[in-house]
Amino acid sequence: MNEKTTGQPQQTSHAPQESVRETIDSIVIAFILAFVFRAFIIEAFVIPTGSMAATLNGAHGTMICQNCGWEFAYGLNDPASSPRSGVRFDEQSIAICQNCRFANDTRETNDAKHNQKSGDRILVFKWPFDLGGELLGPQRWDVVVFKTPSDGVTNFIKRLAGLPNEVLQIVDGDLYTVPTGELSKKTFATLDKARHLKYLQRADGDRSEIAELERELATSFGDALTELDGKMRIARKTDIAQHVLWRIAYDHDYPPQKVGDDQPHWSPTDDESGWSVGTRSLTFSNDDDEHHRVNLSVQLDSFCSYNTLPRWAMRSRNRYFPVSDLRVRCVLAFEATTGSVRIGLTKRDDVFVGELGADGTVRILRATVAAPNDLTEVCSKKIQDFDPHKSVELSFQNLDYELQLSVGGTPVLATNNSQYAPDIRQLRRSLAPQAEPPFISATDTQLTLTHIVVDTDQYYVSNSARPPLVTNWGTQNNPILLREGEFFMLGDNSAQSKDSRMWSRDDVGPHLTIRGEAYQQGTVPRDQLIGKAFFVYWPSGLRTSLIPFLRERGWIPNIGQMRWIR
Repeated sequence: MNEKTTGQPQQTSHAPQESVRETIDSIVIAFILAFVFRAFIIEAFVIPTGSMAATLNGAHGTMICQNCGWEFAYGLNDPASSPRSGVRFDEQSIAICQNCRFANDTRETNDAKHNQKSGDRILVFKWPFDLGGELLGPQRWDVVVFKTPSDGVTNFIKRLAGLPNEVLQIVDGDLYTVPTGELSKKTFATLDKARHLKYLQRADGDRSEIAELERELATSFGDALTELDGKMRIARKTDIAQHVLWRIAYDHDYPPQKVGDDQPHWSPTDDESGWSVGTRSLTFSNDDDEHHRVNLSVQLDSFCSYNTLPRWAMRSRNRYFPVSDLRVRCVLAFEATTGSVRIGLTKRDDVFVGELGADGTVRILRATVAAPNDLTEVCSKKIQDFDPHKSVELSFQNLDYELQLSVGGTPVLATNNSQYAPDIRQLRRSLAPQAEPPFISATDTQLTLTHIVVDTDQYYVSNSARPPLVTNWGTQNNPILLREGEFFMLGDNSAQSKDSRMWSRDDVGPHLTIRGEAYQQGTVPRDQLIGKAFFVYWPSGLRTSLIPFLRERGWIPNIGQMRWIR
């Protein structure tokens, strides 16, 4: 007799075991996918130190300046939470405001209250570097993560500055490069000998060979530098990178309450100039045909507020380098249909002026420091749809030997290499003079300027080196020859970043020593690159005292500081 079926599934004793096995399989697969994703696609990293400040912050405190209200991050001094060791509060306790240069006492604000914050947590794309190619491979000015040359395990993060098959040299804070294919055989051979000498010194090579190379380079290296002077070109930063590499020199929306010798301030040339300095604005009213100036008193140098100082170091300000690549930006409101306004910038022996007339005429003018009123026109044009009755953003910058005047957030006038270019030979052989602050002038008009900001460009510190070329790779008078697969790295906090410039023989680990002369000290090999940093997903969380046991932990997402890495 056939059994009658009910249409219901039959229960078996194997069902629970199969369900457990399927669950375990799913968990294992999820872990495998997570590891594959982490290994080849995207990985998260934590920034431990301030070598990339202020683009990325390591362990830090935050400060609202007691004098101007500007908020900034500074490196930690608490040995309990700082990666630096052997530092006490009474040894390093000064955080200087980036905006007004006021010396704030960190003990009274953050450190002593244990309000330290962790470093930025970032996401890094790995697969583009794995695929490589012209579009996906490493690009100059990328922020990249790589294995440190010292051990091949620790992760470092820097900005990629030098590419394979080029010669690189930092001069007066800027980066200059030339492809190796453009060099004469003699110059290439000289630079290659310098590279070989560097290897022999690192490997404790034959002393007689080292001495012979030193003698050869002492006579031939000058000729190589002369050829490089005529062939190297300034490596201008991309707009994306430049956006974060500008550094505040002074924002007039945050004027200092106490103005001392170090605090910035605007001041008219005389009482009858027509200029009036408001709390957060500048106004002008004068109908004569003479340009009247308002001058800014400010320090323009390589200072970075992230780097805290001992109290005794406050008296020594000559450790900073003068920076003359500047940008002045503001919001302009003409109250008349006549006259013009000018922004003046000085670099070494030159004075450059960006001018906007109420009729929409824009000009870039040039003079010398010796004869500042003897202006000659570099270029000009007319903005056809300019409306003087509307407020407009105005910006004038001298950046990487290119002048640019922008109106309404759009560049309307810029110089080319034939109009304005560096003289590398002169720059190499002379010290940069003290940077002159910018000025603003106007004539025959009434206007108001608000949101007035002065920015300085990134300055790559380059201590001048001389043959026999044993330190400061890629710096002034010590260019570096990058071969196939070799990259040169720089930190954004140039004054306190141990990077390609300063890696010594002690920073070459066994994993690279074994490569012999195939590894060049001061470079990062292609196979040591991990990926490109692209997003700060956790920029140290916010805190609250509502939950007592969590009040010292930043567990609330700081969404406002989440950002793309440029």
